[in-house]
Amino acid sequence: MKLPYLGKTDFYWCMNCNLPLLGKRCGKCEKEAKKVNITPPGDVRPAFPFDVELINRVVKEQYGCELLEENKIIVLNPAPSFDRFDEVIMDGHILGVIKYDIARRKFIFLPRLEGARRIWERSKAKYVEVSKEASKFILQGKSVLMPGVVSWDESIEEGDEVIVVSQGKVIAVGRARFSGREAKEKEKGMFVKVRKRAKGNPKKPEILKGGQTWEEVIEANKSIIENYEKEAIRFIEKVIEKNRDKNIAVAFSGGKDSLATLLLVRKVLESIDVIFTDTGIEFPETIEYVNKIAEKYKLRLFVAKSDKFWKAINYFGMPARDYRWCCKVVKLGPTAKLIKRKYGNNLLSFIGQRRYESEIRARSSRVWINPWLPTQTGASPIQNWRALHVWLFLFKEKAEVNPLYYKGLERIGCWLCPASDMAEFELLKSQHPELWKKLKEVLNNLENGEWRWLRKRGEEEIKFEYNQEKDKVHGTLSMDFNAVTKLSKIFNAEVKQNSITFMGIVLNKDGSFFFSFSDEKEKNKKLWALLSLVERAMNCFSCGVCEAQCEHDAIVVNGKVEIKESCKHCLACHYSCPIVKYRVNRIKFIPKKHN
Repeated sequence: MKLPYLGKTDFYWCMNCNLPLLGKRCGKCEKEAKKVNITPPGDVRPAFPFDVELINRVVKEQYGCELLEENKIIVLNPAPSFDRFDEVIMDGHILGVIKYDIARRKFIFLPRLEGARRIWERSKAKYVEVSKEASKFILQGKSVLMPGVVSWDESIEEGDEVIVVSQGKVIAVGRARFSGREAKEKEKGMFVKVRKRAKGNPKKPEILKGGQTWEEVIEANKSIIENYEKEAIRFIEKVIEKNRDKNIAVAFSGGKDSLATLLLVRKVLESIDVIFTDTGIEFPETIEYVNKIAEKYKLRLFVAKSDKFWKAINYFGMPARDYRWCCKVVKLGPTAKLIKRKYGNNLLSFIGQRRYESEIRARSSRVWINPWLPTQTGASPIQNWRALHVWLFLFKEKAEVNPLYYKGLERIGCWLCPASDMAEFELLKSQHPELWKKLKEVLNNLENGEWRWLRKRGEEEIKFEYNQEKDKVHGTLSMDFNAVTKLSKIFNAEVKQNSITFMGIVLNKDGSFFFSFSDEKEKNKKLWALLSLVERAMNCFSCGVCEAQCEHDAIVVNGKVEIKESCKHCLACHYSCPIVKYRVNRIKFIPKKHN
């Protein structure tokens, strides 16, 4: 998972009030705070009761005791990894990491030293005790070797996360290289590969007093949240002033970031249009929530709805992180269509985009035009907010958030999204078994997560065979001549009763075609043009992407694409079509024979 590195991460903890802070000084007691060295980018979020219960259950399964105290403020920090990998922070310390192990298809807990100290005081499970002499080498950077081991928990299995102790104190944590049973037969070898070790003299756990509330966290961070809010409102006012000729809307996904953006815009404008894109694979909770928020705040809700996903998947195949046809067909296309038909080329849309979410968004401007939504100017008031800024603002506003956050989900979006962690699909399996069943059906039971990357599925390019004789190409395509004829205007084709001619290609009504060429580059260009025209004409999903791309108002999407006489043959609509971009561009041309 690629998360942006944005320099040093500033996250603090008031050890007096036992509260997380976004600044160096506590706004509640005015005392200087302790810096917590979390992993960048540092997009810390609250741990809700579901998260706390999950972590305690996992720790209990591994070590026989719970770790987190429910009467304390606990936060999670997502760190870059292949799947869910959240640092668990309580009492101003990183106690460990809750991780989803894809290979074992389960959550596991990786304790840090502070977490291991607390576990060791409550349970003597999964431990390896070493001699005083051996502990000196371990503290200097060595791993645990059998000659220095005094005793151990025989229930340890290979790969288990274990706690290394000496003279009753925790000195390190690491992973077992073989089981406790095997250790009985070994006199040599590395028993534990150490991951973290103590610095200086081993310490006792630093346990602080509980009883804190999120209202106290807001109070401790009040000035920072207010400053961020004021800056965002100034930004909104400034952008509106610069775009006085545009219509205004808020893009609302049902997630926390778009909710915060919506509430900020409401502080500037009394009346707001809200655009929600229903991709057809949204969580039912999200659909219900979006309508509830629109009613609560008396918003004008416009829904760009798509029902194309299950039809399109038969043509494109399963989407992947490196093959995101779905975003264009069921999200951006319908949204672009709605925007162009309702607002023309004049929409300023406030979007809950933050630079801490991904590398692409980290590089994005605060005001931008998405090439897939050229009729919309996007603006993000919360571009520089961290997740904790967002959550504290929402808590301050007493806002009602999507209930999915309280069920363990970190991101709100399509339930089938390939960008999701396998941890989220594990939650989908337990919370929405009917959706999980549907996913398994289209995946043919591929539950290991490889389907989320096209290149890992081993899928080759689509092959198209044709006949070639010296400098001539001929072959036959299966097609609807009438549909191809209507679309061929984009190539300025000459249409006759039984044939279409364009770019030197003759395509007959029966699907046969032929053309001459001078070199390989020209041949491939003509093959691409021919196949892209036929594929697009035959398989159009009327998503609307092409309509939004046309600057000449020459396209009507009504079941299938229709081209008006005003077409300038620029092919902007053609290059942007998901069928061309994600399907035709993967075709490998294979000549049957060369003479």
